Amino acid sequence: MAIVDKKGVLHGPVDNILYREYRGMQIAQIKPAKVKQTLASKEAGLEFGLAATTAASIRAVFLPGYKANDGAMANRLTTTTLKSIRAAIHKRRGERNIHDGDPNMFSGFQFNKNSPLDECLRVNPQVRTTEEGRIVVKLPAFTENELRGPAKGYYVIRLMAVSFNFKTSLASYLSSKEIKINYGKGFEGAEIEVLESLPPGRLVLLGMFVHAYNWDTFDGYTRLNSKTWSPGAIIGGWQAPEQEEPEMTNRLEKEKAVVGDVKMYPLSYSGVEIQRKFEDIWAKQDKKVKDPVQKRPAMPDIDEELPIGDFKI
Repeated sequence: MAIVDKKGVLHGPVDNILYREYRGMQIAQIKPAKVKQTLASKEAGLEFGLAATTAASIRAVFLPGYKANDGAMANRLTTTTLKSIRAAIHKRRGERNIHDGDPNMFSGFQFNKNSPLDECLRVNPQVRTTEEGRIVVKLPAFTENELRGPAKGYYVIRLMAVSFNFKTSLASYLSSKEIKINYGKGFEGAEIEVLESLPPGRLVLLGMFVHAYNWDTFDGYTRLNSKTWSPGAIIGGWQAPEQEEPEMTNRLEKEKAVVGDVKMYPLSYSGVEIQRKFEDIWAKQDKKVKDPVQKRPAMPDIDEELPIGDFKI
C-alpha cells in the first residue's frame, strides 16, 4: 500500500509498481520479478563461488611477491581458477575442486598488467621438472637494458614456490630464491633448483617477481614497487599425485609431516561450506522429482477355491 506525504508524493507499492522520491523527483519502478533458478544455474553459481574463494587464498599467499596489482587482478585470477576447475571433466560440479583441475592454466598469469613480467624482464625463464622430480628454473643471461624499471639502486628477482592443501586450508612456503642485481649491471645466467620434489597431494604454484629498491643515505633501501610498476607472474603449476598420509588429528602437524618444517599460512577458504550447499540443493531436487504417473497396482494372488455347482446371473 502506498501513502501520500505532505508534498503530495507517493511512497510505497501499488500492485507491481513501487513509488518513491529521488532528488525531488517522483519515481515509479516496476518490482523485479522473481527468477526461478534451475539446478544447473544453482550449481554454476556455487562453482563460481568455489573458484572465488580458492583464488582469494592464492592471492593472499602470493601477496609478499607481487606487492601491488592493477586492480582487476582478483577477477582475472578467479576466471583462471574457474577454468582450471572446469577442466576436470571426469567429475561433475560439486564433486571437483582445484586439486582435480588443470594446474597448467595458471602458467603465465600476470599479477599486474600495468607492468607485465615479460616486458619488464626481457628474457624467457625456462621451467622444467627432472626425472627425479626436481623443479629447475633456467634464467638466461641479460644486460641492464633488458631489465626495465624505476630503480637507480638495485633489483631483486624472487622465485617463490608455494604449496596449497585446500583439504586442510593450509598453504606452505616451500622455497624462496633471490637474485640480486646492482644498478647498471646485468646477469650472467644460471640454473636454479627451486624444489627437490613435489609434496604429494598438493597444488604447487611457482611465482617469479621483480622488486626494485632505491638507496638513500638517511632512509637506507626503499622498495619502489607500486600499482604502476610491480612485475610478477606465475610461471609454473603442478598437482602432485595423492599418497597415503600419516594419521594425525592436528592438521598443522600433518602438513609438516608431508611438506617439512617450512612456514605455514592458514587459508580463509570456504570451499567446505560450498560443498555442503551442493549437497543441500541435490537433496531438495531429489525430493521434488516424483513419478507423476500413478501406476496400477499388481493383481493380487487369489488362493480361494471357486464355488461348485450352477449359479444364476
